[in-house]
Amino acid sequence: MKSIIFVILSAALMVSCGGNSKQREEINARWKALRLHQETELKRAQDELAQTDSLLQLVQRDYDDLQAKVEKDKAALRATPEELTLLTKTRIRRDSLRTQCETLGAKIRYIRKKQSEYPKNNEER
Repeated sequence: MKSIIFVILSAALMVSCGGNSKQREEINARWKALRLHQETELKRAQDELAQTDSLLQLVQRDYDDLQAKVEKDKAALRATPEELTLLTKTRIRRDSLRTQCETLGAKIRYIRKKQSEYPKNNEER
């Protein structure tokens, strides 16, 4: 009687361990997919930030030049509505690019923070 119970318990233990192993494999596969997704998003965000920052530098230079010209024309009372409108639109564009750079920077910092929280080897989880 005891041997039958032992066999049944052993079989149940083997079945439960086998299921646990499969679950562990699925969890590890999900961790690997998560790490891959994070790496992909990090690279994409870094590339986009580099492009946006370059564009921001160009727009900032244009804005500074235009602002100096408009200030000079204002002092001489020759500033036109078109110049003022262009200055405003350029400032809006510059501010939009700054916001985009800040957002991408925050995204990069967040991804890096999350990556540092996870173990390098999925077996540790």
